[in-house]
Amino acid sequence: MLVLPALIFPLVLVLALQKLYQIPKQLWRAELHFCPQRRGWWVMVCGVAYLALLGCTLRLGFVLVRAGWASDEPLSAFLAVLGWVAAYPCVYVGAAWAFYHGLKPRPGVVG
Repeated sequence: MLVLPALIFPLVLVLALQKLYQIPKQLWRAELHFCPQRRGWWVMVCGVAYLALLGCTLRLGFVLVRAGWASDEPLSAFLAVLGWVAAYPCVYVGAAWAFYHGLKPRPGVVG
């Protein structure tokens, strides 16, 4: 029962870390731009999605470190980690949806 989430979580974490690194870099280099239709809306949606993904990633890391080193009760630490691990793919999918619809590559940019 825990095999599928245990296999999916590392993949989602790596994909999220890649997005957290690549999106600001590509926006800075002007390789990406916000969708021109309702641009202000997509800037807000993508900003909130990025901050949610970043916050959830940092919180998950904090919970994992605290459960590994500073936990007196292993069961309560496991339940706290399990909740964040279960929620993380949902946050990632929501952020990926926002990035897919809100960010577009510049014409002529390959990759």
